[in-house]
Amino acid sequence: MKCILCKICEAANAAVHRSRLDWADTQINKMALWEDEADQERILHAHSLLKTDPAQSFKEYLALAEQGSVWSMVPVGTNFETGQGALQNLAQAEAWYRRAYERGSDYGLLRLGQLYLRSKRYAEAEVVFRTGVERGFAPAMFPLAWAYSKSAHWPQKREEALMLLERASAAGDLSARRFLGTAMARGWFGLRHIPSGLRLSSRVAEDVTKLIEVEQPVAPTGDGNAFFGYLGRLAQRWSFGIARTPAF
Repeated sequence: MKCILCKICEAANAAVHRSRLDWADTQINKMALWEDEADQERILHAHSLLKTDPAQSFKEYLALAEQGSVWSMVPVGTNFETGQGALQNLAQAEAWYRRAYERGSDYGLLRLGQLYLRSKRYAEAEVVFRTGVERGFAPAMFPLAWAYSKSAHWPQKREEALMLLERASAAGDLSARRFLGTAMARGWFGLRHIPSGLRLSSRVAEDVTKLIEVEQPVAPTGDGNAFFGYLGRLAQRWSFGIARTPAF
């Protein structure tokens, strides 16, 4: 059985991940891509099969993607990456994400860059995310800063990473705010930023606590106020840790 701390950490990570997905979904150009699709009904049919018949859903999406459907290219890449509905093939996943990215899909950009990050191909991830940042695409800012933090030229990229994290935080990226607060508190950006990092991490912990309270993934027992006070303290401790692989 998992301890309460494990449950709170899992709840916090899950809440931040969902928050970032919801936020990023408001930033991507999905509607513009959708309007350009020639066979929207067939795409909807492929989507409807995802849970009941993933193999057939993959076949439908693949046929559409091969005919030039940019919207369908990311689901094809996802199936190849996860092995759901198709044999897992990371080379094919990369190829389809890249096709979507090169055709202007924001989602393709994110998935391709994330694949590179998970594969520790940080230089390639930087190239992809930088193209998004250069046109003001906010969801690419935190991943680019993260890629910088894992690279050999971090000392030269530190100031740019700080700027990227501040821009992403201002745009509403909770994951970026959490990383920024933790990095500043740990002195990554110099001693003068430590007090600001401590304050920001505390505010992030409060925001995460509110997310968990709304979703209530852990049922409180006894005094609810005491439970959520304890939850808040745990969330604050959690906010000072940096995940090895952030969920983008």
